[in-house]
Amino acid sequence: MLSRVADSLYWLSRYLERAEHTARLTSVYFDLILDQSSQMQQERYHLLLQNLNMPVDDETLFEPDAALRLIVQDDHPNSMASCVMQARENARQVREQLSSEAWTHINQLYLLMKRPWRQWRGQPQVYMHQLIQQIHLINGISHATMNHDEGWQFMQLGNYIERATSILQLMSTQFLAINNRPPHREDYLDWIALLKSCTAFEAYCKVYTADLVATHIAEFLLLNAEFPHSLHFSVNMMRNSLAQIGQITKSRRNQQLNRKAGRLQSSLQFSQIDEIMEAGLDQFLQDIKLQCLEIHDALYQVYISFPVAEELPV
Repeated sequence: MLSRVADSLYWLSRYLERAEHTARLTSVYFDLILDQSSQMQQERYHLLLQNLNMPVDDETLFEPDAALRLIVQDDHPNSMASCVMQARENARQVREQLSSEAWTHINQLYLLMKRPWRQWRGQPQVYMHQLIQQIHLINGISHATMNHDEGWQFMQLGNYIERATSILQLMSTQFLAINNRPPHREDYLDWIALLKSCTAFEAYCKVYTADLVATHIAEFLLLNAEFPHSLHFSVNMMRNSLAQIGQITKSRRNQQLNRKAGRLQSSLQFSQIDEIMEAGLDQFLQDIKLQCLEIHDALYQVYISFPVAEELPV
């Protein structure tokens, strides 16, 4: 596979996952923000923008229409419109690699994002749910109609690297903000919002019941190997995709990449939440972020930006 094709498939999947994550967080937080005091509105709005890596300062005030315009249609690279536009552009460049059904629904998502502001400004929750459903539909159709070959594995890899990065960002901002402040009567709602931001509330309750304990929440979102939006699950899927790509390409340069992914997988598999919390959750999250970035960089060095001469037979 050409490196530019692998690159486009990788980023197509990353941008779709980022757009879905942004829509879900926006939906959760707008439910949480409404009918709150102005101070709590500001705190939660700023936390939402931090979670989405969007510009925020102390002077940024919460106003529903302006907030939605910023998150959905602004020119910021992490806005939903930017993510969907980039996803469609990457899909267009590798149109021959996608099924016609997947390409059709990517275009439908793009057209949904192009609707005039006035059509959805009064019902943002409905709009967010439509976006989420459309992205889930694209993922399901791709899974059912595309060959699970090298290109598919690059899409899976992009999806789960983006998901792992999003979980780490949530834990670094939202979890630490709640856990490090004095006990507050709003904490229960904030913990629910954190779990719902990862579609994890019901799954968490099945494991721990509805008892929302910070240590249990951290353990579930970081170390649970069975839940699709946990860090451990995402890393396992990353490692699996890298192994499949290595078998297909038979590259001689992927040993270091595999070692990095294997080391990250092992650190999550054998970590204990008590030890993590005692040593410092923030430091643990920063270490995992660094390892994910190293895997991304190594992926480019091995499969995308490598000198072609290095892969030619001697």
